[in-house]
Amino acid sequence: MPRNIMHATHAQALSRYLLDAGVLSLADHGDKAWLHAVEQLPRCAFVPDRAWATPQDDRPEHLIDQQADPDAWWEAVYTNTAIITQRGDGDAEISDTSAPPTSSLSSPHVAVEFLRLLDLASHHRVLEIGTGTGWTAAMLAARVGDHHVTTVEVDQTVAAVASANLDEAGHAPFVLVGDGALGCADRAPYDRVHVTCGVREVPYAWVEQTRPGGGIVLPWMPPSGIWGHQLYLDVVDDGTALGTLGVEASYMLMRDQVRHGAPAVRPIDVTVTSSRLDPAAVVDALSRGFQIYLAGAAPELTVHGQGWDHPGGDGASTFTAHAETLEGESWATAVATYSEADVEVRQAGARRVWDEVERAYMGWLRAGRPAPNRFGITVTPAGQHMWIDDPWQMVEPVGL
Repeated sequence: MPRNIMHATHAQALSRYLLDAGVLSLADHGDKAWLHAVEQLPRCAFVPDRAWATPQDDRPEHLIDQQADPDAWWEAVYTNTAIITQRGDGDAEISDTSAPPTSSLSSPHVAVEFLRLLDLASHHRVLEIGTGTGWTAAMLAARVGDHHVTTVEVDQTVAAVASANLDEAGHAPFVLVGDGALGCADRAPYDRVHVTCGVREVPYAWVEQTRPGGGIVLPWMPPSGIWGHQLYLDVVDDGTALGTLGVEASYMLMRDQVRHGAPAVRPIDVTVTSSRLDPAAVVDALSRGFQIYLAGAAPELTVHGQGWDHPGGDGASTFTAHAETLEGESWATAVATYSEADVEVRQAGARRVWDEVERAYMGWLRAGRPAPNRFGITVTPAGQHMWIDDPWQMVEPVGL
């Protein structure tokens, strides 16, 4: 069957899915424009013959190969499936799951949610950070015109493929190879910034390049945990940007925010102390708002739990939590043995990171255990800070 007919058939099914899932609505004029783009834009032009499909349901991840199994390939392209298109910065086979994914096509559900969040008008100028395969750049171009879209991709090979994909789909936005954290000042100002990679620290260049009253849409990712949140930042006339966290969203981090060099020698100057705080309670609280509070109180720290150990017999159950700086130069473990009153805390490096985690946890409790939707972020030339309910109620740092 001709490729254009296959697209038309599958695109109709994809648009129905987006309507049924409540991502888009026929009652909204802007949503109708996105549905039109979904149906007209050949998503198949943005997926290579071989890729790694990650369905967003209970189906397992799997390799897709258009030549070997065309039906499975078309199903992955036009269903709610994230598709990994590069691993290990291009140095690994796409089927090598031991290599980290470094470029992908996000699932339609999540991608369209972010596009809708932009609240675009036809005259808006848009800066996109992270071209990837080029599909969202094409969606943006379909809404506001090629000449209004600038998209930045750090990987030269990925950018070249995206440009070819865009050409095949009949679009020609401006594609720049460079560091997305720098934006593209030459084509500023922008009305909207659309970010397709996870961000821990919002680069101030994006704020500078957005006109007052404009907006920045991004997946904000705290250091602890794998889930981030949708974030719309309003850019105001004093050169700052602010907004509240939305629903959960998980994206690969920007490359300059994910690559941290491990110290040449891991600190071994271990100090052993005790604590009365249950580390399991700290880890459990991460998903209920504490990971966000911690990102404001100690943005360089990450915490995770190793989990329970049930030795059986007369052995006592234990739980271990780990904390460390992003660069790994300071670390800690907290081990609770539930037949004993105290928790053993082992810390090494210049910072006593478990002490900081405990102070942050107490701060979260004193704030009333705020849930994720109560947090907001303000970005200034000096950096970003977290707040609860109101921009003036800032999360205070806990570092010594």
